[in-house]
Amino acid sequence: MSTHTTRPMSQALVAVKKHLVWVVIAILVIWTVLPFIWTVSSSFKSTMEIYRVPPTLIPRDFSLHGYQGAVGFEGFWRYWFNTIFIAGSTTILVLFIGVLGAYGFARHAFWLRGPLLLCILVPRILPRAGLIVPLYVRFAEMGLINTYAALIIAYVASGVPLATWIITGAFGAVPKDLEDAAKMDGASMWKHLWHVYIPIALPGVITAATLTAVDAWNEFPFVLAFTTGPQVRTLPYVLYMLRATEGIEDWPLVNAFVVLTIIPIIIAYLRLEKHVVKGMTAGALK
Repeated sequence: MSTHTTRPMSQALVAVKKHLVWVVIAILVIWTVLPFIWTVSSSFKSTMEIYRVPPTLIPRDFSLHGYQGAVGFEGFWRYWFNTIFIAGSTTILVLFIGVLGAYGFARHAFWLRGPLLLCILVPRILPRAGLIVPLYVRFAEMGLINTYAALIIAYVASGVPLATWIITGAFGAVPKDLEDAAKMDGASMWKHLWHVYIPIALPGVITAATLTAVDAWNEFPFVLAFTTGPQVRTLPYVLYMLRATEGIEDWPLVNAFVVLTIIPIIIAYLRLEKHVVKGMTAGALK
């Protein structure tokens, strides 16, 4: 076979591979996005239309019944405040602890550095359900059941390991010469972190913050175990109770509540998506 014949065949093979890649990507996108689109569509349907056969993606009887019921749900705004306060407080504390820990691991070669960095991930390896009983006993002894502190402490303990790993990788990519230059100018460790490390490693820090906030926002088992009243409960718990108390037949209400719960996270992620992707591909998870 001549060289002229093999060249078009190889080019055709490359083109087929590219098309197959795009087909796989399209299938994955549809598989991921379609449930969300269906949830949004169902939230604008009437209760009767949900059970209409065959189902339709675009609502025939457009209705705001679900959103009116969700916003009018007793204590809705209190649950919103609880979710924002707990997720925000958790993210701030996790970043503060994670940045300090990452700086130590990234810039100081000490004995057992590798094993200690590996051991930090142990809380992430353990199943969350297996931590409920010991944490509940400790929180009960300290009088923290049904308080913000119980949830924030549990979330911080769960979020610090992953954040430390992510930020350690990001800090490790910062040139050592910049820190040496800052030391020669008389900068303290805090100035190193704030003016050298964090600006350069910002994508990694934002990645850690995003993952921590999403985890705290969506967490359910700890809320179920450590709360006894609506004072500190969050939106995921209310969604669970909504189906139990209102009945699963009111799907527009349930879907509207789901949309209102996840929309803030989606908006925040879309605004930070470039930083998150950059943080994950620039060594933050290496």
